[in-house]
Amino acid sequence: MPRPRIPDRRDRILDAARALALAHGWPATSVAQIAATAGIGKGAVYLEFRNRAEILDAVLLRAMAVLTAAVHRRVTHTPGLIDLPTVYRIGLEELLAEPLLRALHLGDEAVLGEHVRTVDSGRYLQRMDWLGDYIAHLQAAGVITTEVDRATLGHVLGVFTLGLLSAPDTLGPVSEQTLRDTVDLFARLVGRGLDPGQEADHDAARAAQFALLERLETQLDHLGQP
Repeated sequence: MPRPRIPDRRDRILDAARALALAHGWPATSVAQIAATAGIGKGAVYLEFRNRAEILDAVLLRAMAVLTAAVHRRVTHTPGLIDLPTVYRIGLEELLAEPLLRALHLGDEAVLGEHVRTVDSGRYLQRMDWLGDYIAHLQAAGVITTEVDRATLGHVLGVFTLGLLSAPDTLGPVSEQTLRDTVDLFARLVGRGLDPGQEADHDAARAAQFALLERLETQLDHLGQP
């Protein structure tokens, strides 16, 4: 007779993996340690995940889901216009509050080792399509000028965002202050350069941000399913 499935086994594995990565670094974390910390057998881990890389990818996906939900809450409770500088500021603050995502963007190999940037590019290509719709909605809301081609702007924003992830590989780890200054300067340059010089529709801008976040939340939910 088969043994009953351990309740919340997947979540217990992810909780254990996250705790060990933060305490000792992912390079020093083994499947056996994850199993012991989760209170399950090593074989049970492989019933949920094929290898260590898949475990870490799932941990980071869950962290992204938590980050997206936090940004959603912040947008809900932030008064005034939700323009691109505001979105970047909120996103960065919440990202730096999540230790694993902070390590990812700072290139902290002590925490994540060489994992980083091994994810399927398909998820980013889908997000680029959504970004184009988001930009169109912001243009319609009077947040950014219609004189800029939305596909070109989407490419610029996408290159910057993905560049933040890949930069530590090429340029080496960065400090938290450098990351903050980089994102802040980019956001201010984008905000000023795209300012249409007219009164924006605050409600429409907020609705555009919610629509983008909801798409991302749905994608992350799907990717996080076993």
